[in-house]
Amino acid sequence: MAAAKIPLFYDDREHAEKIIYELSLHEDLSLIKKHLKLGDYQLNGWLIERKTLPDLVQSLCDGRLFSQVARLAQSPNHTALLIEGYTQDIACYQIRREALIGALCSISINFHIPILRSLSQTETAKILYFCATQLNRREHELTLTGRKPKRKKNQQLFILQSLPEVGPKLANKLLCHFASVEAVVTASEEALMQVGGIGKNKASKIREVLTR
Repeated sequence: MAAAKIPLFYDDREHAEKIIYELSLHEDLSLIKKHLKLGDYQLNGWLIERKTLPDLVQSLCDGRLFSQVARLAQSPNHTALLIEGYTQDIACYQIRREALIGALCSISINFHIPILRSLSQTETAKILYFCATQLNRREHELTLTGRKPKRKKNQQLFILQSLPEVGPKLANKLLCHFASVEAVVTASEEALMQVGGIGKNKASKIREVLTR
């Protein structure tokens, strides 16, 4: 009996034709186009968001990046960010290297989202295939460390407690006040200071870790 194919879903808005073509060459994969609310690819409980380097930098500059990351972090699925492209692709952007490094550190440390690195669509396809086959092979035996809480509110509190000087009580206050993690990470210093227990210094530290 032939082995069952590994399902790999890709978003119907994903226009990286070379990636889809490269993946289609693998006979053990079953590619399925569907509308994904989050991420560009879904495989065995994981959502993978693909961003080219120019898109990453642009979303950081216009303030979209951390709201997008917050939505990924709140997903009941495991999530990863795949960054694709060469550094020369962003040579024309006026952004400090330190700002980009700080953003990537915040994504991986504060939001607990692993970052995958690819130079091209061909390499992205290889990474996706490797992830799909490895997850499928170890589906019943792999024990993931740092598993995020399953209940939505606990998961949200878990994320907020990674912010500077934010413990369980303050995380709960933030969530009650703003109603979502996305609203917290996009809030201004003045808005954060409206929450009891957050003064100017603490609000400044929170904004700094989210924007630098």
